[in-house]
Amino acid sequence: MFPVRGSALAAHYIREGKAAPAGSAAAALGACLARQAGDPASFLSRKEGAVVLEYDVPDVLPEEPAPPGIFFVPGNPSEGAARGLHDDPAATVAALWAAAGWCADAAELRQVERVCEALSGTSHVGQAGVMPGRQRAVRLVVHRIDAAELPGLLERLRWPGSSAAAMSVVRDTSDLTRPGAVLSLDVTACGISPRLGLELFRPVEWSRIDRAGWLPVIDRLADKAWCLPAKAEGLRAWPRSTRLIGPGGVYRIHRTINHIKVVVAQGRIVAKAYAAMVVRPPRELTAVWQTEE
Repeated sequence: MFPVRGSALAAHYIREGKAAPAGSAAAALGACLARQAGDPASFLSRKEGAVVLEYDVPDVLPEEPAPPGIFFVPGNPSEGAARGLHDDPAATVAALWAAAGWCADAAELRQVERVCEALSGTSHVGQAGVMPGRQRAVRLVVHRIDAAELPGLLERLRWPGSSAAAMSVVRDTSDLTRPGAVLSLDVTACGISPRLGLELFRPVEWSRIDRAGWLPVIDRLADKAWCLPAKAEGLRAWPRSTRLIGPGGVYRIHRTINHIKVVVAQGRIVAKAYAAMVVRPPRELTAVWQTEE
């Protein structure tokens, strides 16, 4: 995740966009970041927002890299800032269309507005994104859903799937994950996609989870047959901490899992993990050294 203003990573993608072929996903992303960074009245500047780029690791080939998913996140974690993503769906969607290089679609916007209107209580759109390398849709990640209200929300959204299957995921993981439900919805011009994601987070902040922190969740996924044994074994082996000596001293590289998404689609339930990594510079090591395994 990086801010669009004053970020070396944003500057990198802006340069990449200028060098990319006209009309390409890279060119659209670079141009969008340049506009967002250069205009104080732009969407992300007003929201003090940040950008998350999501890559599917198996699809990242040097000779033909797939374009990343592009997600906008409010910069201020307060509820007021977070709710801003669904309080102004037209501005959110317009910025995402620009980032993907897509033309405006009134029907798609109306479906996004319908989702936002269906939310109630503390639920809000915490992230919104597009996946230029996949079938066109706007992905809305809805946070702070009371588990008891999930069936009613799915009914209001007219999700064409089994709410019982979705509730089974929440019920079977609630003792291991952060309270409440987090939904990942793909919104198209025709409505909500049958593919529903339920995102699972541990109660501890992801960057502070040690090697054993995700093991109970991974074991549960494997027991429920939502995760292949080989994938479960790989996920168990991924989290670890290592040290790297660089020009500035000793860096600590902490590999972990940000969250796990359980996808319910057409009668199947399948889990996928979002790997994460944090690099702590030498000046921070004195604060975290004792937490190493």
